[in-house]
Amino acid sequence: MFAKRMKELRQAKGLTENALDEILGLMKGTVSKWEQGNTVPEQELFEDIASFFGVRMTYLIGIE
Repeated sequence: MFAKRMKELRQAKGLTENALDEILGLMKGTVSKWEQGNTVPEQELFEDIASFFGVRMTYLIGIE
């Protein structure tokens, strides 16, 4: 669920994967790996991502 919501939120803001990598201070390709479901962020990054998109962490990870 995280991968799908991540992609939807990023696209709704009109950002590329690389642009979001830069905004969040990540290595190039990190967001792509998340959206493909290959990896997930470390726990502390979930808070930053949720805050950036203005959503709750529970939404981001698919609980609500």
